[in-house]
Order: sequence, then C-alpha cells, then structure tokens
Amino acid sequence: MIWRSGLRGLAGGLAALAVLATAQGCRTVADPYTDARIEAEVKARLVAQHDADLTRLGVVSNDGTVYLTGAVPSSEQKARAASVAGTVSGVRKVVNALDIRPGRE
Repeated sequence: MIWRSGLRGLAGGLAALAVLATAQGCRTVADPYTDARIEAEVKARLVAQHDADLTRLGVVSNDGTVYLTGAVPSSEQKARAASVAGTVSGVRKVVNALDIRPGRE
C-alpha cells in the first residue's frame, strides 16, 4: 500500500515537472544582437533594390518579427519590401505597415 501511494506521488511529481519544463521552454528571451543583425541585413537588402525606392523605410526587429514602416509609391513595392525582408535569416514574421502614397518617388 505504501509502495503504491509512493508511485502515485512520484508520477504526480513527474507530471508537474513535465508541465513546468514545458512552460519554461515556451518562454523566449529576445536576443538584441540577433535583432540588430536582422535589422541591418534587412536595411542592406532594401537599399540593394536599385530599381525600387526602398531606402527610407523604417525597419525594426523584435524577437525575429520585422516591422516595416514608411511610405512607398505602389502596392508592388510594398509587397516587394515585405518579400525582401522575409528572405533574411532569422526572420520569423514580417509586419508590413507601409503606406502607399503614389506621389512619392
């Protein structure tokens, strides 16, 4: 009888430990160096798009999510900026908050 209750206690403790380990594993800490590298690389790739004016866009990375801000003259350039940002290693998601202003070139 004591042996069985000891096993139940051990099983319950192991289950609690597994839940705690899973919860701890879900928590991520953003690496500022990784985000700085992502931002720099996205900016460099946008500048390299010589046939599109993507040089004045705001680029911020937070835990692998890249936020694009600013204005572009067309929906094609808006899509292109997001596509270029998405090709950078470490980018998990691109939030494209670019405004389309046709007169801006």
